[in-house]
Amino acid sequence: MKNKVNRFERKWLFRSNNYLALINSLIRSKLFFRTQYPLRKVNSIYFDTYDYKSIRENLDGVSNKKKIRVRWYGEKNTTKNPIIETKSKKGFETKKESMPIKELHDLKVFSLKNLKILKETINSKLKQKKIIYPVLTTHYQREYFISLNGKIRATIDYDLKSVFLNNSSQVDIIKNFKNICILEFKYSTGLDKYVRENLKDISLRLSKNSKFVNSAFEKPKFFS
Repeated sequence: MKNKVNRFERKWLFRSNNYLALINSLIRSKLFFRTQYPLRKVNSIYFDTYDYKSIRENLDGVSNKKKIRVRWYGEKNTTKNPIIETKSKKGFETKKESMPIKELHDLKVFSLKNLKILKETINSKLKQKKIIYPVLTTHYQREYFISLNGKIRATIDYDLKSVFLNNSSQVDIIKNFKNICILEFKYSTGLDKYVRENLKDISLRLSKNSKFVNSAFEKPKFFS
């Protein structure tokens, strides 16, 4: 069964691993954020076409774009209760569809045989016009927060790692992005003006980059 969500998502990238300073900023902001869930490890496998259509759309600034991933939580090498997520984005407005995929539960990710199983299963489920392939993984720690009125969610991601999957010689190579952390706000589309007005006290530079695109390059563009 699919779960559908429409919301705004805004990200800020920091060339620093000082996530404690970000947490302090959230708590002291006018929205009075507090912890919502315990810390957990987030793992994703991103899919793209042979010619990297999704990555190119992000780099070219295409307004209407889509990305597909398999997500699970906990240990990074084995999928646990994985979910297929399809995210369509127009500007900052995001539509996300999620669906459990029991066939991939307890799969050892970093194996050429299982990467083939991943590809075949996802293409069979989603029936894309073009075949999509698992191209890279991301793994990071995530802290969860909620505003005092319960209407705005915030997350802080840090200790980001990535593994390239499109080249068998790189499956065992882990790329670390230890010197960045990512702050993101998620809220209903009708709250954008309210959020903007209440975040003026947090002086941040908005970045249109995502972990997906930044993880695809050895020297990502950082925004202070």
